[in-house]
Amino acid sequence: MIAYPILWEGGGVYLPEQHLWLDPKKARPRAVISHAHSDHVADHPLAYATPATSRLVTHRRPALGSLEAVPYGQSIALERCQVTLYPAGHVLGSAQTLVDTDFGRILYTGDLKTRGGFTSAPARPIPADVLVLESTFGKPHYRFPDAAEVIAAVVAWCRSVLDGGATPVLLGYSLGKGQEVLSALAAEGFTIALHPSSFGVTEVYRELGCEFPAYQRLGETMGRPAVVILPPSARRSGLAHQLGEFKTAALTGWAMDRSLRDRLEVDAIFPLSDHADFEELCCYAEQVGASMTYTMLGFDEELAMHLRRRGLRAKALGAVDQLRLF
Repeated sequence: MIAYPILWEGGGVYLPEQHLWLDPKKARPRAVISHAHSDHVADHPLAYATPATSRLVTHRRPALGSLEAVPYGQSIALERCQVTLYPAGHVLGSAQTLVDTDFGRILYTGDLKTRGGFTSAPARPIPADVLVLESTFGKPHYRFPDAAEVIAAVVAWCRSVLDGGATPVLLGYSLGKGQEVLSALAAEGFTIALHPSSFGVTEVYRELGCEFPAYQRLGETMGRPAVVILPPSARRSGLAHQLGEFKTAALTGWAMDRSLRDRLEVDAIFPLSDHADFEELCCYAEQVGASMTYTMLGFDEELAMHLRRRGLRAKALGAVDQLRLF
C-alpha cells in the first residue's frame, strides 16, 4: 500500500502531495479556513471557506487575500484530490474538510461540536480512512452537562442579579458564543445589549439568515435593566461608568475547571461551550471508523491515549515531524 504524507507545518495541517494547508496560522500559498475565529485565519494568497465563513472573515478583516466560497457538500477539484466541506457545528459557517485522494479519504474536523446549537448545524461523522481530530477538550474531566440545564442556570442567575439591582454581564466571544447566548435568551423577555464588536458580528449573522430576539448596541438608551453580552477582552473597559453596579459570568467549557472562577475574577461561571466534550470526541472518532486517527491541539496526547484504550489506532499529529498515513 502506498504511504501518504501529512505534516504539521505553519501551525496547521499540510498535505504536500496536494500543496494544501488546513487552518495554518501563518500565511501559506493555498489553504482551507475552517471558520472565522481569528486564530484560524491568515492572509493567504488563496483560501477556501464556506460562504458564511467568507462573509464573517471579510467583516472582521476586510483587507484579507483572495477567498473562494465553497458551499457545504460541493466538491472542488485540486491537484490530486477533491475537497468537500461539511458542517462542523462550532460557529456559523464552520466546516470539516474532506480531502478525497487516490490514496484514501482524509477528514480534518477543525473545531468541532456534535451537539445541536442555535446558529450552526451540528457535525455529523463522515466516513474516512484517516481522521485528523481537534482535541481542545480531550480529557475525561471535560464532560459537559446538558445545554438546556446550563442555559436555565444562566437565566436564573441573570434574574437574581437584576433583582439585586445590578446588571448581569455575560462573557462570550463576539463570534459564535455571543450569538448562541443571545439566541438562548430569546424567550426570557430580557432587554439585551451587545458590545459593539458582538453587535457587528450579530448583524452579519442576521444578514446570513439567523433570527434573534431584539437587541441593541451597548451604550444606546435602555428602557429598563439589560442583560449585557460582552467579549472577555472588553470586560474591564469602563463598564462601571456605563452600567453602574454589575456582575460578570463567564460562559465557557473551561468552567469544568473549579479554579476558573477565581482565575478569571468573575462572579459566576457556566459550562457552555461551542466545542465537543471528551465523550463527543471519542464517540465521533469511533463513528468515523478511520483506520488511523491523528489528534491535534488541546489535549492531543491524552485523547490519543484514550482512543487507543477504546480500540482505535490513534496518535498525536504533532508528536513527530512527519507521519505516513495508510
